[in-house]
Amino acid sequence: MPLYEYVCRQCSADFEALVPAGRRDAADTPCPQCGATKTARKISLTAPAVVKSGGPSGPAFDCGAPGGCCGGSCAVD
Repeated sequence: MPLYEYVCRQCSADFEALVPAGRRDAADTPCPQCGATKTARKISLTAPAVVKSGGPSGPAFDCGAPGGCCGGSCAVD
């Protein structure tokens, strides 16, 4: 099931909802904060996969160091 982002038009709350495939409308996706059904689906940004010739490289900010840069501590400084 895809996860969609919504905004409530009544209380302005942002929320996410799992929506069955084929049902993309927001007409009956209630706001979990106020219960209103006046909601609108937001346009979500996705992070594209970065592919090298050898296959997936991991995150786009990968410095290439063995073990990566987990927690912001890069082995290559």
